Amino acid sequence: MTKKSIFNPAKPREKFTVAIAGADDSVILDVVEQALALGIADFLLFGRAELIPLQSPNIRIIATKTEQEAAEKAAEAVVNKEADVLMKGNLPTALILKTVLKREYQLREKDLLSHVSVFEIPAYGKPLIVSDVAMNIAPTEKEQIQITHNAIEVARKLGIEKPKVAILSAVEKENPKMQSSVQAAQVTAYFKAFPDSGASVEGPLAFDNAISKTAALHKNIVNDVAGDADILIVPSIEAGNILYKSLVYFAEARVGGIIAGVKVPIIIASRSDSADNKLASLMLTVGMIGK
Repeated sequence: MTKKSIFNPAKPREKFTVAIAGADDSVILDVVEQALALGIADFLLFGRAELIPLQSPNIRIIATKTEQEAAEKAAEAVVNKEADVLMKGNLPTALILKTVLKREYQLREKDLLSHVSVFEIPAYGKPLIVSDVAMNIAPTEKEQIQITHNAIEVARKLGIEKPKVAILSAVEKENPKMQSSVQAAQVTAYFKAFPDSGASVEGPLAFDNAISKTAALHKNIVNDVAGDADILIVPSIEAGNILYKSLVYFAEARVGGIIAGVKVPIIIASRSDSADNKLASLMLTVGMIGK
């Protein structure tokens, strides 16, 4: 029996409109065409109109001259409820985030926004969430706690009622010479003192102990999370970026990425991501907001 993919949700009861900032890109246009064929969304495409040859009653092209203009007009479309979802096209992540965070748009819901990646990995039996790989460079303890809260919320929207969270380091015991292990222990202590509605949080855990029962048992690590994590919280953007790209390029993972902590769905994928993974981000988002 084929395992159901989180990136192939049931067709939503209502169609959503997606505003894409920087849609003048061949990969993005491929994603739009596939989404139109699946009937999951209508589109507002912001970018250089001469580079957007698509024609469909389900799309509207808004010509812009610069990346900044594309980002601002796409964000305004979501603010004005002309679109339900904001998606980054072929422009820098920093630009779209800077635009989204403008005070006048009032799109921020949490004090800290974070990027949440959701992976389907052939070698892992369930979806795996990783955060934060794209926004917060070196999160403090307080920031890592909020990143964890954000990831738990995404997990619940995906139907994971009691997510198991591993706070990663390179070791499984607190070491004063390794700050990530100290912080992982502090974050874990916080969640044990203030439980998050049934989520299990453990750390520090090394990557192998978080996702392999064999590795965890070999080191006599026995808890609810070890070897069976739903969520991995990385210590830094460098660690997250390397893990993300390793899973995609070496483990043949399919991945979707969103921004957590905002009032509207915002899809952020790397410009180097394939059309399939960008479509996965869109499918993931449509599945979450369609519930």
